[in-house]
Amino acid sequence: MVEVSTSVLNLSEEDYVHSFYNLEVAKTDYFHIDVMDGKFVKNDTSKRMKEYAMAISHISQLGLDVHLMVENVEEFIDDYIELEPRIISFHIEAVNDKSRILNIIDHLKRNNIRVRDCDKSRYSN
Repeated sequence: MVEVSTSVLNLSEEDYVHSFYNLEVAKTDYFHIDVMDGKFVKNDTSKRMKEYAMAISHISQLGLDVHLMVENVEEFIDDYIELEPRIISFHIEAVNDKSRILNIIDHLKRNNIRVRDCDKSRYSN
């Protein structure tokens, strides 16, 4: 089965709730949240994406697909775990320690969250 995860990164801040509704009606499977800290990648979307994720978690039954493009993965994970995302992706090169990586994965799995790692070289942000 194919699943569609729609990024909300470029939605207008003025009317994003209406856009969430339209995406849900269009049958997207997940709302993709691109969290950037301005350190690991150039842009900083952390505050806006947290606002969007909180709004989605209050108005929609669809899952969140959270992509952490951040230096300190652990700093952001618990903020998103409380929103019960279905998926959290992070960049292994942001962690650089096998035991920390395994701890993060274990923590996410204990919270029933699917885990994906990402290759930073695929992203230009």
